[in-house]
Formats: sequence, C-alpha cells, structure tokens
Amino acid sequence: MKTLSKVMSLSLVLTGMIAVTPAIAQSQDNTPFEAPKTRPAFNFLSVGVADHDDSGDSLVVEGSYEFNSPWFISGYLRDGDDGPFGNGRDAQGLKFGRYVWLNHNLVADFSGRFGHVDFGQADSAYWGVEGNLRTRIDRFELYAGLGWVDYTDAGSDNQYQLGGRFYITPEFAVGARYQDSEFGDGLRLEASYHF
Repeated sequence: MKTLSKVMSLSLVLTGMIAVTPAIAQSQDNTPFEAPKTRPAFNFLSVGVADHDDSGDSLVVEGSYEFNSPWFISGYLRDGDDGPFGNGRDAQGLKFGRYVWLNHNLVADFSGRFGHVDFGQADSAYWGVEGNLRTRIDRFELYAGLGWVDYTDAGSDNQYQLGGRFYITPEFAVGARYQDSEFGDGLRLEASYHF
C-alpha cells in the first residue's frame, strides 16, 4: 500500500505541474532564462550527496549528453555509506533516452536503463524504464518522474523523483531532489555544470 500511495501522490503532483506550468510561463513579463533550449537540461555533470531514509547516505556522480537532438545518454555512479562493517554498497547505471516538447516550456523525456547495484549483502543487475516531465521558468528548473526497475536477483521496484535546480549562471546550478533509489527514499543535494 505504501508504494501505491507514493505513485498516486506523484501522479497528482505531475498533473498539477502540467496544469499550472503554462499559466505561470505566460504570466512572465521577461524572456525565460535560456528557454526553450534543452541543451542545459541534458548536457551536464553533477556531484551530489543523498541521505537515504533506511540505509545511510551516498555520494552520487552523474552525467548526461545530448548526442543527437532529441536523443541523449546518461549515467551515474553511486558510492553508498559502507556502514560499520564495510559492506561496500554501490551502484552504477546507464540510460538511453529521447525527449519530446509538449509545449513552449514543458518537456517530457523517456528512457530505458540498465546497470548493477551492490546492496552490501547481495548484488544484482537491473533494467528498467523511466519517464520525466521538466519545465524551466527563468532560472528555475522543476522536474518530476516515475520509473520501474527489475532487479534480476532482488525483485522489482517502482521509483519516483521530484526536484528542482536553480541556475546561478547559465553553466552552474545547485539543486535538490527527493527520490526513490536503490537504497530507498531520500533527499539528494547536488551541484552541476551544464554545457
């Protein structure tokens, strides 16, 4: 029941974002900061720290590259808190996806992903799918997404994320997201370079 309530809550948030975003974007008197370009959203390197509800924290390095508009590839390395017994929790993954413009200031992206995760006591390969919505209003980027992952040795999981970035300059941003990952729900703080 916990997963169902998370999916329902995130669906309501996504619906709200879709409904409110065009009205907010049209009420802006100034030109949006680098809109409607997508390159900053899909070409970046970031470093973040995630605090997971059930299992410590992790350092996350992530990158993405738009190699042929509208196609992109991204990947990440997650080094989990080893805990007092040094059980070596970490994860790596790659995504291959495509984005689609829904209107002037709303973009959806869809991707397939695969990777490997070491849960400490056990490890597993995984594959899955993911979809995200993102919008940019002036220097703020907001995004939310849903995904499904099948761990070859650990069942399957529905995952979600909800977050935002503030662009200090067109190249540098800071952000936060709340997401469900391999190591459970948690808050992730990050800094990113966009090119």
